[in-house]
Amino acid sequence: MQFLRTTDPFHTESWCLEATTNPYRVFALCFYHAGDIHEFRKWLLHLFLFIEQFEGQTQIPPFKLCCAFMAIGSVIDAAHYIYTNDLEPDQQADLSILADEALPGQKKFASYFIEKEQGNIRKVIEQFFAYQTCDEWKSSMHMALYHGVTDRALGVEMDEFSVWFYLMKLLEAAYIQSRGVDIYA
Repeated sequence: MQFLRTTDPFHTESWCLEATTNPYRVFALCFYHAGDIHEFRKWLLHLFLFIEQFEGQTQIPPFKLCCAFMAIGSVIDAAHYIYTNDLEPDQQADLSILADEALPGQKKFASYFIEKEQGNIRKVIEQFFAYQTCDEWKSSMHMALYHGVTDRALGVEMDEFSVWFYLMKLLEAAYIQSRGVDIYA
């Protein structure tokens, strides 16, 4: 792994009070501090549906939405670093979460992955950045966040479904990759 020139290259300190130079740790920090995958799914689906309706959303508190978007921005930065430096994961993905039956007391995890992608975060990241560049993803996330925290509707020029779909695939791959990581070991 190349040495990074800053102590907080993925901008995690602003939302989880911890700087890290390990892009795979960013994934674990995201779901430990900013919310679980089910919350991200619910928030993002709600937000993108409101963009389509040209009205402001009021269900998600702005603070939670801002924290979630800062975490998503860090995940995108980490994924871009992995993509540009061709890094392999620190550990094998825990695919037990994709089992047909949920364990007692757990929610069932239905993935948006197609079968050949399961457990291969590199393929998901390559598809993610094949759809849009890192700067285009940041711009799309900025527009979505702006729409989510204001009461004014914007005429947003984006394919909301595709942005939501690829973003969810990245978040799910990051979630699966982060399973079993001890945050404070």
